[in-house]
Amino acid sequence: MSASPERLPSEWDVFVSYSRSATDQAEAVVVALRAQGLRVFVDDTAVEDFTSITTTITRALARAKVLLALYSSDYPRRRACQWELTYAYLAGQREGDPRRRILVVNPEPTADHIHPVELRDARYWPWRAGAEEANRLATRVHDHVAGLSEPMGVHTASPVVPWLPAPARTGSARFTGRLPEQWRIHTALHRHQAPLVSQAGSGRTAQLRGMPGIGKSLLAQEYALRFSSAFPGGVFWFDLHAEQPEGPGAVARAMDAYADQVAIVLAALGIDVSDTSITSLSRLLSRLAVHLGEQNAPCLWVVDGVPDGLTDSQFHQLLGPHLLAATLVTTRSLHYTAFAEPIDVGPLPDGDGLPLITSRRTPDDDSEQQAALALVHDVGGHPHALDVLADLAASTGFGHARDRLHAPGVDVLTGSPPRDRTNGRLAVSLLTRPLTGHGPVDDVLRLLALACPAPLHQSTLENVLSAVSPYDPWEAGPLVAEAVESLLGSGALPPDPGLSRTWTIHPLLARAVRRHDADTARQEDLRRLLLHTLAAVPATTAPPPLPTTQTLTGPSAKRRGPGPVERAAAFDLQIELVTRVGVQPLAPDQGSLREALTSLHVLFSTTREVLHRVAAETAAPLVLPHIAAALANEHLRPFLSYWHPALQQHEARRPDGTSPTAHEHTWDRAAEMRTDLDRLRLPLTRIATRLAELTSVDLLAELPPDQR
Repeated sequence: MSASPERLPSEWDVFVSYSRSATDQAEAVVVALRAQGLRVFVDDTAVEDFTSITTTITRALARAKVLLALYSSDYPRRRACQWELTYAYLAGQREGDPRRRILVVNPEPTADHIHPVELRDARYWPWRAGAEEANRLATRVHDHVAGLSEPMGVHTASPVVPWLPAPARTGSARFTGRLPEQWRIHTALHRHQAPLVSQAGSGRTAQLRGMPGIGKSLLAQEYALRFSSAFPGGVFWFDLHAEQPEGPGAVARAMDAYADQVAIVLAALGIDVSDTSITSLSRLLSRLAVHLGEQNAPCLWVVDGVPDGLTDSQFHQLLGPHLLAATLVTTRSLHYTAFAEPIDVGPLPDGDGLPLITSRRTPDDDSEQQAALALVHDVGGHPHALDVLADLAASTGFGHARDRLHAPGVDVLTGSPPRDRTNGRLAVSLLTRPLTGHGPVDDVLRLLALACPAPLHQSTLENVLSAVSPYDPWEAGPLVAEAVESLLGSGALPPDPGLSRTWTIHPLLARAVRRHDADTARQEDLRRLLLHTLAAVPATTAPPPLPTTQTLTGPSAKRRGPGPVERAAAFDLQIELVTRVGVQPLAPDQGSLREALTSLHVLFSTTREVLHRVAAETAAPLVLPHIAAALANEHLRPFLSYWHPALQQHEARRPDGTSPTAHEHTWDRAAEMRTDLDRLRLPLTRIATRLAELTSVDLLAELPPDQR
C-alpha cells in the first residue's frame, strides 16, 4: 500500500529539471549540490516529445522538496520540462506561494523566456561558469531546502473553488499539451504583480484568439481547472457561443446572453436583483463588484466565445468588474488587441498532435506510425479534426483513415462531433456561413483556399478581383481590404507579423472551402484567373518571347503557335486598344475626362473578358494572358482606381443649372489628370505592338511614328 499524501516520505531534496541542450551546465550543478550533502534526482534518460512522462519522474517529483529548473532558451519548448515545472509551481501555489518550490537558474543573458513572470524576479540566479559559482549556488539551494520539511507530493490535492454559473466545466479527457500557452495565460493575468520585469501588457486581462475548433475554450477550461488555487474567490464562466456566431444580431444576442448569466450569478450568490432599477447590465455588474470587494479574494472571470464587432464600451463590460478579477476572453476575432493581451492559439505541434490521434488506437507498425503522423500534418495540427480522425482510426486503422480523409464524396470530417465537443460538425464550424454568392469576402476566401499553403499578397487579390465580374477596377482595393478585415474578425486569417499585407489560411479551412463551396463554377473561374495572374511576368523583368511558328524535328514534328482562340482574342483586344483614348491622344482642352475614363473602363472590361475567354485555351505556349494581365493590373486599374473617385467627388459638387462639361472645366485637377493620361499612352501603345506581333496584323500602321 502506498503512503498517504500526509505521510509521503521525502526521498530527494532537489529535483533537477533541464533541457538536453543544457546537459553540461546541469552536470556541474548536480556535482556541486551533492557536494553539499543534498539528495539530488536527475533524469539521465531523454524524455522524447512523443513519449509520456514516466512513472519514475512523477514519483521523484512527488517525493522531492524543491525543483531546480535550469531555464535555458529551449526549456519552454520541451514538454517534459514544462510538465515538471507546472507540477512544482502548483504544489507551491497550494501552499500559498507558487515560488516556494521552484528555484530557477538562468544560463541566458536575458530573462524574457522565463514563464511565468513571477519566476523572473524572485529566486533565480544567472549562470556563471566555474566551480566557485556552482558551489555558491549549491550553498544557497541548501539553505532554501533546509526550510522545507515536506515533499511536494503532500500538496497535490487542489482546493475546491466555487464555479458560477453552475455546473462547473470539467475539461476534456482528450485535452493534450498546451502547457506553454497555459503559462502565457498565467503570466498575462499576473503581469501587474511583477511590473519591474514585465515588458508588455498591464496584467489582469488576456484573450485567447484562434480559428474555430482550435481549442480555445478547452484551453481556457484547462487553465481554470489547473490553476484554480490561484483564484480562491472562484471562477466565473460566461458562455457567449451561439448557433450563428456571425451576421446581423450576433453582438446583441451575445450581450443579452451575458446579461442573463450575470443575473444568474447574482441570484446564486444571494444578491437580490428583483428591483427593476438595477436590471441594466451596468447596474448588475456594479452590484457584483461590491460583492467581490467584500470577499477580498482573487477570482477568474472567463468570457468564452466573444463575437466580432463589439464596440469599445461593450467589450469593457465583459471585463471583470473588480480589480480582484482576472479576465480571460476567448474569441475568433483579431480586432480586440487593444483591450487584452493577445495569446494566439495555433495548431498542435507534432509532439501533442500525435498522442491525440493515437489516443484510441496504438499504431501496429512503422507504416501505421507514419500514417498517423501524416494525418497530423494533413489537418495542420487541428485538434478537433484530430479528435474526429482518432475515432475513425480506432476502427479502421490509420492508413485507411487517411484514405478516407482524402477520398472524394462524403467528407469524414462532417460527421457527428466527438462526445465531449459542442461546436457541431467541423466543416460547419470552420465555414460559419455557406459560400454561395459572389461577394468579396467569399471570393477572397476562395482565392486563399486555392493558393494554400502558399500566401497571397493583397495586391494579387486585388488584381484577380478586378478581373472578374461584378467588380469595377476602382473597387478592388477597398473591397479586398474590407474582406480581409471581415476574415480577421472571423478567425479565418491567422496573425503573422512577418507577413506584411500577405495572407494565408489554415489548410483545414482551405480544404473545407474547396469541398463545401456551393458555387464550384465561381471557384473554377477564380482558379483560372489566379493562375494567370501569378504567371504574369512582373514589369521589372523582360516579357516572355512571343510564340512563333517554327519547325520541329523528329517523328512528332509539327508547327506550333498561338491557337485560334488566343489569336482571335488578341485581335479583338488590339482593336479595342488602338481605338481608345489611351492610345489615341486627347488634345488639350478638348474632349471630356469623364468620357475618357468611360472609354478606359470599357477597355478594362474587354481585357477582363479576354482573360476569361482564353482561360480554357490549351495550345502552348499561352502569351496573351501575360499581356492582358499586365494591361489590366499594371496600367488600367491603377489609373482608374485613382482618377475615377477623384473626378466623381468633383462631379458630386456640380451646381444646379451647370452642365457636366462646363463643371468639369472648372476642376483644378483637370490638367494633372490629362498629364497622367498622356503618360499612359506610351505603355498602352507598346502593348498594342505586342498584340500586333502575336496576331500578325498591325493595326498601328496608320499611326504617325511619334504616336507608336
